[in-house]
Amino acid sequence: MFTYFTETIVLIFLGYAMVYPLLLFITPSNQIDKGFYRFNLGKCCIVGAIGVIGYHSLSTNLFSEIYLIIWFVMLMSLTAIYWNSKQANNFIISIISFIGFISLRFILPNLIPSLNSDGALLISLLNSAITATVFFSMILGHWYLNVIDLPIFLLKRATLTLSFFLSIRILWDSIYFFNNNFINSYGISYNLWSFLFQFEGFLLGIAFFIGNIFPIILNIFVIRTLKLQATQSATGLLYVSIVSILFSDLIFKYYLVQYGFIV
Repeated sequence: MFTYFTETIVLIFLGYAMVYPLLLFITPSNQIDKGFYRFNLGKCCIVGAIGVIGYHSLSTNLFSEIYLIIWFVMLMSLTAIYWNSKQANNFIISIISFIGFISLRFILPNLIPSLNSDGALLISLLNSAITATVFFSMILGHWYLNVIDLPIFLLKRATLTLSFFLSIRILWDSIYFFNNNFINSYGISYNLWSFLFQFEGFLLGIAFFIGNIFPIILNIFVIRTLKLQATQSATGLLYVSIVSILFSDLIFKYYLVQYGFIV
C-alpha cells in the first residue's frame, strides 16, 4: 500500500482543497461570522499547498503543473481578498473550485496513466466531497462554542449534505462491485463483491463498511442529537466519522491508483 502513498496523499489533499470551498454555501456569510470563512479558506490554502508540493515531486509534465499552480494562486489571492472582508461571495469562491476541478482533470493521467480520467475525476471528487464535508461539519460544530446564537439548522444542513454524498457513494460502489470483475495472478476472475472476501480485497471491504455504512449510521444519531440542541455531543460523533471516513478514503484512493477500481 505504501508503494503509492505519495500519489494517494496528493489526490486526497488536492481534492479536499478544491471541493471544500463549495461547502461554504451551507453557511452563507450573512449567517455566520467572518472568522469562519477566514479560517476555512486559510485551511484550504495550507492543504492545497501540501498537495501542490507533493504533485511537484511526482510530476514529469510541466503543463499540468502550470494548471495546478494557476488554481492555487487564484485560491490564495481570493483568500487574501476576503481575509478582512465582512462579506464573501460564494459564487466567486465556487469558480475557483471549478477551475481546480479542471486542473485535477489534467493531472490525473500523470498519476494514474492507465485509467479513464473522467471516471477517476468524478469518483475522486465524490470521495473528496465526503471527506471535506465531514471535516466541515466538525469545524462548524465547534463554531457553536464561539457564536452563541448560531442557528442549529446550519449543522443539520451540513450533516444532511454528508449523508447525501455517502448515499451516492454507497449506490455507486454497490453497482460498480456488481458490474466489474478482478482477474488475479492465476487468471481467475472474481466479481468484485467476491473480491472483497479475498486477501487482496479485504481492505476494500473494510473501507466500504467504515467509509459508507458506519458514517451513515452515525449521522442518524447526529441528527437525533441535534433535535436535543446538543451540538457538542453531535460534534463528538462527527469526530468518530472523520476517523472512519479519512481512513477509508486512503484505502479507496489506493485501490484507485493500484488496481484502477473507480470506487
